[in-house]
Amino acid sequence: MLGYLKMIGAGLSVLALIWVGWQANGWRIKSAQADVLKVELRNELQRRVKADADRLALQVQLSAKEAKIGAGVKVVTKTIREYIHDTVPCRISAPVSNGLRDLRAGILPPAPTQSATGRAAP
Repeated sequence: MLGYLKMIGAGLSVLALIWVGWQANGWRIKSAQADVLKVELRNELQRRVKADADRLALQVQLSAKEAKIGAGVKVVTKTIREYIHDTVPCRISAPVSNGLRDLRAGILPPAPTQSATGRAAP
């Protein structure tokens, strides 16, 4: 009977050693994966930092171009106001121009009224 207990104890010891080896191998694999993930994370952070620096450089260039365009627009509008004068007399008669002005303002003319007897029969 003592022999069976020694065999069972040896078997349990072998199983415990296999289980400990399995766990240690899992830790080794996870450690290797963590190293790879650290490298990937560092590369991603470097890529993002470079992308942010490039974006900021482009934003500075864009702001400079916008300022240059804004200055050009100011010059053009100043030139237009200086050399173009709206003093041409209107060649449209007053009732027509007044009607157009009212339409631009959103004022609709009154609809013509017809009597019921004046309409043609359907």
